[in-house]
Amino acid sequence: MISEPELVGGDGDVPIPPFSHGPAPAVEPEPDGERRAARRPWLWALGGALVASALWAGGLYAYQAVGPDLGGYRTPDDLCDEAELAALSTAFGKRDGASQEMHEVHEALDQVQCSVTFASGEQSFGADLSYALHKKTDPGPEFEPAETAPSWDDWEWEPVAGVGERAFYAQDDEGFAGLKVLDGQAVLTLFVSIHTEYDPETGEEPPEPDASAMSGAKDLMVEDMKTLMAGLRH
Repeated sequence: MISEPELVGGDGDVPIPPFSHGPAPAVEPEPDGERRAARRPWLWALGGALVASALWAGGLYAYQAVGPDLGGYRTPDDLCDEAELAALSTAFGKRDGASQEMHEVHEALDQVQCSVTFASGEQSFGADLSYALHKKTDPGPEFEPAETAPSWDDWEWEPVAGVGERAFYAQDDEGFAGLKVLDGQAVLTLFVSIHTEYDPETGEEPPEPDASAMSGAKDLMVEDMKTLMAGLRH
């Protein structure tokens, strides 16, 4: 038999809580730092990156429009006239001749080359100079790998301090020496060698050059290179 349900909250044992029509209980405010919306630092970082990118792009445009700073370097009409080579002349004899091998002027790159000979008794010496002025691009990143890479000579190029931004020197035991210099947008090279003469009438092989005559060539070449660089900047 199913009994009738009992009313709860009437005469029963379980009371019904009174229904309140008043305002909802107040919610305790959170601390100031917790109620505020979280800041977004990435917005500031993004804005800074955009500004830096715009400045870099503007600087690159200005660099391309105006061109790099040549540091006062100019391209001479005759490199042989500019290169006195006084130190080499003191050691190897007076200049016996000079000829300009190349003179190319371009809006992006100027290239000049010349050869000079020195006479001292029965032995003669030669100096070969080259000068390149880069007016659009930076030769710095490629200077060392391009100028000191192993080639037919297999020379071991060693750094030289106090000449331009970077410089390398090499010398063999057969009478050859080389100096290569990077200074800003300019690249200069100087090779010095002992000349040997071949007589086609007799067909005899020329004697081996006395390489000891090249002792001290490094200091002489560095001195003359510094003088030439100073002259090309005026």
